[in-house]
Amino acid sequence: MNSYYTVVIIICVLTMTSLAFDVGKNTILSKEDIKWFRLSFILTAVGAICEYLGVRFDKIGPNIPWLHYLITFTEFSVSPFLGICLARSCGMKRTIKPFSIIMLVNVLLEAMSIKNGKIFYIDSNGIFQRGDEYWIYMMFCVIGIAYILFVFVLIGIRAKLRNLISVILIAMIMITGQVANAIDGNIYSGYLSICVTATLLYIFIQNMLRHIMMETINLEKDISNHDSLTKVLSRISYDNRIREIDKNIRLTPQTMKFAICECDLNNLKIINDTFGHDSGDTYIINCCKTICDIFKHSPVYRTGGDEFVAILQSDDYDNLEQIKKSVQELSISEITKESTLIEKNSFAAGFAVFDSAKDKSFNDVMKRADVEMYHHKKMLKSL
Repeated sequence: MNSYYTVVIIICVLTMTSLAFDVGKNTILSKEDIKWFRLSFILTAVGAICEYLGVRFDKIGPNIPWLHYLITFTEFSVSPFLGICLARSCGMKRTIKPFSIIMLVNVLLEAMSIKNGKIFYIDSNGIFQRGDEYWIYMMFCVIGIAYILFVFVLIGIRAKLRNLISVILIAMIMITGQVANAIDGNIYSGYLSICVTATLLYIFIQNMLRHIMMETINLEKDISNHDSLTKVLSRISYDNRIREIDKNIRLTPQTMKFAICECDLNNLKIINDTFGHDSGDTYIINCCKTICDIFKHSPVYRTGGDEFVAILQSDDYDNLEQIKKSVQELSISEITKESTLIEKNSFAAGFAVFDSAKDKSFNDVMKRADVEMYHHKKMLKSL
């Protein structure tokens, strides 16, 4: 008997056994998926052992016929079922029951073949032979392969076709092994291809789920970092930025160059009470757009219901005086123009520049910006 084939089967069985024990450890699969993957690995190992024993019985000549029948029956029953197990392992649920019924029909036909020898039989020399209706078994194998290919397509769609090539290659491994074995019964590649497919599919599904999980985490992180109404940076992002700035101030205060502009919207409460909160939201969005247009090169944060903070950097920092002048002119123009409150993008603003000689934290700068903003608001109210 080919010693190479013996080594291949031993490696396959050990691999499947190892995965069956390891499948529940350090994984993001659900408990149900873990159970089905474990069942897939166990059945694959059992099928590989049965295939090997069947080949061995054929080589050594006369043997115990009933045992040979039992081994062949087990192999022929397990093989088509593996497609269902692998499909369920990948999360497929809806079509499992009808395909399970189809494969149970195969099991019944294989059991009947032990008596009538139509699909397979063991001859007087103790050697496996294909019966006249062996094509029935092959038909069920083809159905199993077609089903797993269908599942692979769905997996590719689920993965948004990012890993379509990987899915195709995994499918081709299984098809190649199964087709070669079907064409020539002396090519024992069926369970080798199934073992490789099961292993790669297990890795692929975990990587796909991990990628989906990371996308979800990043999406949630992005949502938390942005204000849901105005889409500018949120209070959470603002607090994180303050911690980062304070850390840099402690370590290298001389290298820090930034300024703050605190903006507070005018008349928001009156607008909410008079026109309703939907109109108030529109007013906030319009004012926010105006603030963002002013600070084109700096991050803008919504720190409260009617409060925004811009941390000036790059060109905005270099052109601070010009920006202050523009804000002053704009605020006066908006507060005095002839229109309803909701049509005015009116806000008060206070500026402050970081001074490494006296500022020990971001809050020290913020206090000065807050004082200036308060005076600016008082001036605008007088208008």
